[in-house]
Amino acid sequence: MKKALILFLTIFCFVKISAQPASASKNAPVKNDLQKLVETEQTFAKTAAEKNTKTAFLEFLADDGIVFTPTESNGKLVWKARPESPALLAWNPAWADLSSDGKLGYTTGGWEFRPQGKTDKPAGFGEYVTLWQKQSDGSFKAVLDIGINHPASSFSAAAAWKSPTDAGTGVKSVKSGVNSSTLTDIFSNKSMANGYFNYLADDCLILRDGNLPFYGKQNAFLALEKLEKEFPSSSFLNFSGNMSKIFGNMMYVWGVYQLSDPDKTVKKWNFMQIWKHRNGRWQIVLDIFNPIPPAKK
Repeated sequence: MKKALILFLTIFCFVKISAQPASASKNAPVKNDLQKLVETEQTFAKTAAEKNTKTAFLEFLADDGIVFTPTESNGKLVWKARPESPALLAWNPAWADLSSDGKLGYTTGGWEFRPQGKTDKPAGFGEYVTLWQKQSDGSFKAVLDIGINHPASSFSAAAAWKSPTDAGTGVKSVKSGVNSSTLTDIFSNKSMANGYFNYLADDCLILRDGNLPFYGKQNAFLALEKLEKEFPSSSFLNFSGNMSKIFGNMMYVWGVYQLSDPDKTVKKWNFMQIWKHRNGRWQIVLDIFNPIPPAKK
């Protein structure tokens, strides 16, 4: 896919969360912690609707939680610096998952933006992913929040959430996690779709800006093939990332993906992958690329 790959991977144990969907019902076994995770997300969204978005983020973000504005930033510092606004960011979890040790989880679903509040028409749509980590008092705090835009609404305030059949279950301890050679295998492949294929879970979720979510391994593979034009073989890849520690049977990776084209054009994306250990191996259950706008000259 690329002429060259430079991979700088920092092993960095940050407090964050991961997860991914599959098929199951909202009342599948587990599920005290999973239910608590989802209720926390729902209360987060309700606080934004009843108070304001700034208040909600300051209440539910961890002190070291990450947001992308457009690059990685401390979420609390970002939101503290923002003025009060009538704008409403509305969202609702559609999928949720939890690590086997109950300490790491994620929620994802549609969002919409109303510039003048509840009665205003939506002016933007997309998908979000929030990573959550259980705190010492048993509550969950958001440690990473990232999203994409797309042209149509997938938000439904009344939609029921779902989870994988193995949410909150599985092997409790995995000795080693995803490493740099695994990521190199994905991103140095001549075709990004082929690079991903051997690592995608059957119930994976792929999020790319400008597109509605791609669910399932086959749909994801076909989508990545169509998106190859964004990652031409003549481009030079520079990839930097961080790895979380392992939480039961989950871990995640986040960082920046950069392409330099022969015409000197540089494109950058924030990325985040959530991995889950299933059937003796690590699989990607969620993968999101969030574009970083070009720097203003």
